[in-house]
Amino acid sequence: MVLRKLRSGCSTARELIVGLWRGPYWWMVPILVLLLPAALVFIVLQAAPVVAPFVYTVF
Repeated sequence: MVLRKLRSGCSTARELIVGLWRGPYWWMVPILVLLLPAALVFIVLQAAPVVAPFVYTVF
């Protein structure tokens, strides 16, 4: 069940990236390249109980 959701999410992300690249919004690709890793870092940092309060103060 979890793998199916993960596969579906990856498929959706792939379709989004391919659609942005082939469509009229190709200029958004560099923005996503910068924002997605930053979002992943924040998600991982929020999982650590010691670092979480500092991440929340950023927002």
